[in-house]
Amino acid sequence: MTKPYTEEKKKIKIQDITVRDGNQSILATRMKRKDILALVRTLDQVGFESLEVWGGATFDSAFRFLKQSAWTNLREIRKAAPNTKLSMLLRGQNVVGYHHYDNDTLERFVRLTLENGIDIIRIFDALNDPNNLKFSFEFTKKYGGHLQAAIAYTISPVHNNEYYVNLVKTYESMGADSICIKDMAGIISPQTAYDLISDLKQATKLPIHLHSHTTANATPLVMEQAMLAGVDIVDGCISPFSGGTSHLADETLIE
Repeated sequence: MTKPYTEEKKKIKIQDITVRDGNQSILATRMKRKDILALVRTLDQVGFESLEVWGGATFDSAFRFLKQSAWTNLREIRKAAPNTKLSMLLRGQNVVGYHHYDNDTLERFVRLTLENGIDIIRIFDALNDPNNLKFSFEFTKKYGGHLQAAIAYTISPVHNNEYYVNLVKTYESMGADSICIKDMAGIISPQTAYDLISDLKQATKLPIHLHSHTTANATPLVMEQAMLAGVDIVDGCISPFSGGTSHLADETLIE
């Protein structure tokens, strides 16, 4: 059993990711602009730390399937949510596509993303290769965005806590403003979550953010143990968009 978090009681922040990852996980990213805006106007009044509203598959799905402009979506979302920071997911050198793009394209994309309303850019590489993240990190800092460097969490003989601690130290040296443990498959265990966050808290003063899908259905315990270990921010969705391949409900996180 883990011991309760013994430092001074802290306020844990929640990022709502309904519009991006909830939409992507539950609705195959098919939510239309009018529905997104109606939702965002309400979410903006709640007091979330931030709203993840863009990036991932939302960009190509808007153009490919919904025949709507992802850029117009972003600008309208920014108008609809004046009180809350907006976050997006960027795939490093892959930007929001499925192969590597040149640096001119990457730089222009990052600049326009920030100019059109995004505050926080969560950046990951599926292989945790800093070489694939170098320029997206650099451009995010250059144009004044909050750089959230994400660990792509997995389990293997080499992916242990020491590996992740060293990776976070590398990200910190590259200018990260915060760290996200990005458990895309929902495979982190409660005890591992506690141990990893405890180790990261010893290694860095950067805020630690936990993102874990409910695929394996251990996420309530994972989040509880993360909170006991001192996690700063957690991701969740409103309840209709929660569960399954998505995320834990905001309502459950609050409890």
